[in-house]
Amino acid sequence: MTFDFTVTVPQDLSHQEPILISGADSLQLDGRAYLVVDDFGKRLFEIRYEYHCSPFKQALILDTVVAVGFEAHFYLFDFITKSNLLSLEMDGYFGHLYLHNDKFYVADSAGLYCINKSGTTLWSNKGLAVDGVIIHDFDENKIFGSGEWDPPGGWQDFIVDERSGTLIE
Repeated sequence: MTFDFTVTVPQDLSHQEPILISGADSLQLDGRAYLVVDDFGKRLFEIRYEYHCSPFKQALILDTVVAVGFEAHFYLFDFITKSNLLSLEMDGYFGHLYLHNDKFYVADSAGLYCINKSGTTLWSNKGLAVDGVIIHDFDENKIFGSGEWDPPGGWQDFIVDERSGTLIE
């Protein structure tokens, strides 16, 4: 499976009507990008956004749900029911997306969100950094990561409880 972000509709998909995954509230926004998902045939998704704020973009599929981090948002969209499950504005910018135990872990400029595939935010911790959060590893009940507190390069390691999002160390 491949994911390709582009600013124009690819020629071979010009016959497809893009599926809007950024939600009806984004229709008035001028920024447009497209996500091509090639799994068992190519599907074309459209993302509308207000302004460019992040070089990071990422997509994953879990069952019938496509998860997308792009610019200042994270989206969940069920491509079978064609319904938007979540449009979550990030703190600053979208950073990274991780999948573990059928949950999405979304990092932004300051913290982490734990989100299930139905679009419910199970917890968030917004005090892990000032300019970027990354996850290094998961174990049975812990998330091991780093947050940048003194850019550039001032990263500090952390451990978060996977069930609650509480900072352990």
